[in-house]
Amino acid sequence: MISIPRSPVIKLVILCFVALSVITLTARNRDSFDKDYWTFKQERDDYRSRQQHQQELNELEKQQPKFPSEHEPVGTLEVPEDLYLTHDVAIPHSIPSWTKADTNMLDTIMGLTMKTELLRPEYGKSDDLSNQPFERLDFAELSRAERVYKTLWNHVLPIYTSLSGSDRDRVRQLKQLAKTRPEIDFFMRLEKRLFPWLHYGRSTSFELQQTFKGRGLVFCAGNGQFEFVITAIQAVRNRLKSTLPIQVFHMGEGDLSKERQEYLKNMASDIEIVDVTKILDNDYMRLGGWAIKPFAMLASTFEEVMFVDADAYFLQDPTVLFDDPGYKATGALFFFDRTLFADQPRAPNWIKSMLPIMSSFPPKSRLFNLLSAHEQESGVVLINKKKRFLGMLATCKMNGKWERDLVSYKVFHGDKETFWVGFEMIQDPYAFMRNYGGVIGELRPDNAQSVCGAQLHEDHLGRPLWWNGGLYRNKNAGVTRNLDFGYWMSGGGHQKHRERFTRDRDTMIEVLTELGLGSSDDLTVEPRDPEWDFGESCLAGGPVRSLTEREKTLANGYIGIDKVAREDGEKARAGQPIDPKHDWDHV
Repeated sequence: MISIPRSPVIKLVILCFVALSVITLTARNRDSFDKDYWTFKQERDDYRSRQQHQQELNELEKQQPKFPSEHEPVGTLEVPEDLYLTHDVAIPHSIPSWTKADTNMLDTIMGLTMKTELLRPEYGKSDDLSNQPFERLDFAELSRAERVYKTLWNHVLPIYTSLSGSDRDRVRQLKQLAKTRPEIDFFMRLEKRLFPWLHYGRSTSFELQQTFKGRGLVFCAGNGQFEFVITAIQAVRNRLKSTLPIQVFHMGEGDLSKERQEYLKNMASDIEIVDVTKILDNDYMRLGGWAIKPFAMLASTFEEVMFVDADAYFLQDPTVLFDDPGYKATGALFFFDRTLFADQPRAPNWIKSMLPIMSSFPPKSRLFNLLSAHEQESGVVLINKKKRFLGMLATCKMNGKWERDLVSYKVFHGDKETFWVGFEMIQDPYAFMRNYGGVIGELRPDNAQSVCGAQLHEDHLGRPLWWNGGLYRNKNAGVTRNLDFGYWMSGGGHQKHRERFTRDRDTMIEVLTELGLGSSDDLTVEPRDPEWDFGESCLAGGPVRSLTEREKTLANGYIGIDKVAREDGEKARAGQPIDPKHDWDHV
């Protein structure tokens, strides 16, 4: 048993010790209470802040207008069934819409990892990558980044359009929103990484996309293409009487001299001369040669833009193409090249390696089935930039300085395949006119069943529409004698079941099963496509057709325009003054 001492001193010491213990315990409890209180208060304030932010988001989403139809992400593209008789239509895979769950994911470890990978810059504007290996650019990762960008673009666009004021006001408000909305911040950073040449005096792609209006023709010309573009434009303006506005793009006075610019501007009505480097950042593009073509289309003020090569000539008013059913269904119309150089697997193998998701088109293409090394001819290209703005950006990306030098132009012959492959990377729909490149010109002297000349392209009804390659018998072989335009031959591409000619055994089995046949011997096979003698630029194996009198008059009449254009070109090279005021209707 323990007893309390009776000594007054000891009692006092014990009481002091107890009092001190109580005070210490009280202070500790108070500190703990204060800490718990402030922790609770911080958590409460954070919770209230998150609740308020979520309410603001919900309220903002309620105020958002429904996506305009032209901006809806493409799912299953519905096209008229009879369109497949005249066009090859690329039906893209659906790219899911951006959701709140995606936004929340951005702050997770997986989201941070993804952002780090997709926002990693591959090069700077001053970098020299001339001696880098082919693998220096990862196009598979680039394709993934572009599809994430597409989802974000479709998510942020209605937010941008709902903001008030001028474009400058909207951009300022969008940047403010980006401070509290991580998906907007991610979008703006990803766009700058993917398309740095776009941010030249602007902060977002919306500022450019919102300026497009109307429709028109775009040509590109430097001093070396001066004579060609004179003839091509005069053919459209003074022979076909087309009233479509025209923009001619160049890369500064070092590319197209000031005197030549003035000549082109004043030689016909409604022609504008545009320096593309004043609109997009050439430190990233480093333009030269073919690469200017998609960038000129993007920089053009036209909403519906038709690019035309400087050596392309029409037999119909080019305006008819804006009513083409394939273009109207998809917003992008391309033309096939000639069927040439089979059994070349490099391009299809590379495409498969960087495109795990593809539209319905590539597996049925000649390129994938090793029937032709070329698929697209880019002498004429139509794109509705309101509907297919993202496909346009993706095509331009493939033609940037480092993309084309390290990869694109090593895999393909220049810019041609970058249009449809760019659309594949971002999964936008497109249509090919179902006629392979044919020929227009004259009969081969030693074979009346062959037609030799330039590459001809038909409309969806199978009528001659335009050709490219100029007016000479065979410019590639140095035969500079003018053609005598009188005949043409289709390049084929009309077969109902072209997959029958593929070398894919599994596809053949599918076709036989679908038709209820037991052997390929039982197939009723349509005639094969005509074949090219590429060196002679002659096509044989199809019906020889005569041009109409009107078509002959037009085609042979362009030679007269070309003669005047060449004379003025010679004067320009000699430093003599050039005057565009000719009687173009009667030259």
